[in-house]
Amino acid sequence: MKAWLERVQPEGEAISLPEGSGSLVLGRSPKATIVFDDLTLSARHCEIAWDQGFWRVRDLGTDAGTRVNGVPLTTVRALFPGDEVQLGGTRLRFQNDAPPDDPELLAAIAARPEDVDPWLVYADQLQERGDPLGERIARARVGDRLDHLPWLGPLWEAFVSGAVEIDWHLGFVRRATLRTVAGRLPIDWRAAASSLFNLRVGRFVRDLTIDVPRLDAVRTPQVPEAIIEAQRFLASIPALPSTLERVSLGYEVAQPSGASIAVVEELAHRVPRLLGSEVYRRAGLAKLTLVWQADGTRLSGISDGRRVLAGVLRLRKGLKGQLHLESPPGIPFLSDGNPCFITFSEGRVQLVAGRMRGEVRVNHRVDALYDLLPGDLLELQGLARFRFEVSG
Repeated sequence: MKAWLERVQPEGEAISLPEGSGSLVLGRSPKATIVFDDLTLSARHCEIAWDQGFWRVRDLGTDAGTRVNGVPLTTVRALFPGDEVQLGGTRLRFQNDAPPDDPELLAAIAARPEDVDPWLVYADQLQERGDPLGERIARARVGDRLDHLPWLGPLWEAFVSGAVEIDWHLGFVRRATLRTVAGRLPIDWRAAASSLFNLRVGRFVRDLTIDVPRLDAVRTPQVPEAIIEAQRFLASIPALPSTLERVSLGYEVAQPSGASIAVVEELAHRVPRLLGSEVYRRAGLAKLTLVWQADGTRLSGISDGRRVLAGVLRLRKGLKGQLHLESPPGIPFLSDGNPCFITFSEGRVQLVAGRMRGEVRVNHRVDALYDLLPGDLLELQGLARFRFEVSG
């Protein structure tokens, strides 16, 4: 697949990128691969390199910085058709010659994502032109194991670490969560969201959760402004999918009177399905809702839901086939069954696995400490699953 950089400012001949390999250094120095007569550039300003199926750009430690679509680069960033790279006074637009898909078929999939027929027609069209994405859809349809690495590309490391969680549908991203992971530096969620929507397997995302307050380390008084700014950034992404039905940008623990923030006009205009929805909530109530339990398992302390913001909630397995959920006043802190516990403080609800690490999972992930987000799925010792939810 051929790719090139159009010269937007100043105008000039396009810069061809070597097909499927190599790297170019852009800058003012004669030793750079591509030399620009621009005094605002550093000698070696940025590098564009082929890596794992994607062209990526990174700033080379300059004072002026490099921007993609107006956002300063803080990490390596994958490039997608239409992305505009700005270095100093120079602006370049990335393009490639990937064949376009049938817009009517894509619209049919977006309108009825649970209807398998349009997906299978799409897979047939892709396979006819030798596109491996068609085989991916066909294999997902029959339940074959899929290799996500070549399709996630720039998100792969964050996916492996748990900072990006994905639920799949026929090989495409149905639900994505961008979050902090204990013991790791937070991801650049803006670059991650842009990459997600530009990935071929990310064009039909329906549910997006981004833990903006924690990823941006926003202090509670500044949260509303940060959330609105985040919504406006999402609205500016050219590849924002029309399939989005839900966007959640985090929450803070608060009294029931806490106000929520509705979708701002720019985002609702881009994605009409979000009209009337909320993207942020101050949680006055958090609960675990039972979604599944194993045959023969008895539960105590929970019915359809359980308030967990009234104190520490402990979860433990008691006698064989029994699962107990308890909150103070109740049993001593440590008891039979090595309980894990859920607690809340400073705008977050956390689950501490304790000695039950490996026996408790959040969204199928094993860890010792989890910052819970609305919609998270908790599985306890293979006996029961609960959905974590918040409300005002």
